[in-house]
Order: sequence, then C-alpha cells, then structure tokens
Amino acid sequence: MPLPLDKTLKREVLLAGEPHTVTISPRGVRLTAKGFRKGRELTWEALWALAVPEGEVESPAGGQRGMT
Repeated sequence: MPLPLDKTLKREVLLAGEPHTVTISPRGVRLTAKGFRKGRELTWEALWALAVPEGEVESPAGGQRGMT
C-alpha cells in the first residue's frame, strides 16, 4: 500500500549535464536549476490535466489524439 505524501522530498537530477533539484510535495512538483530559487512548478491537478487519457495516444507533433 502506498504511503501518503505528507512531507517534501528533494532529489537531484542531471538535465543536459546540468544539476537540477526536483521537489515533490503534497502541492505538486517543482524543477529548479541547482543554485537557484525559482523554478518551474506544476500542481498535481495541472499535471493530471496534461495527462493523455488511458487508451489514447498523442501524436509526436502534438496534434490530434487518436485511439490505440
């Protein structure tokens, strides 16, 4: 059974060879270049809204979605 996300977790990842910090919190996810304060943040609701519904495939060009 999964544990509830009640604390903030931080991990470091490399993007194009540069270190970034990923912060996962009860509010959402944030990606920040290491050494900076501001980054890109998505709430869980916004992330869910970007997801492709199950059974559908998004085209690589970002066009129409079709059934698989």
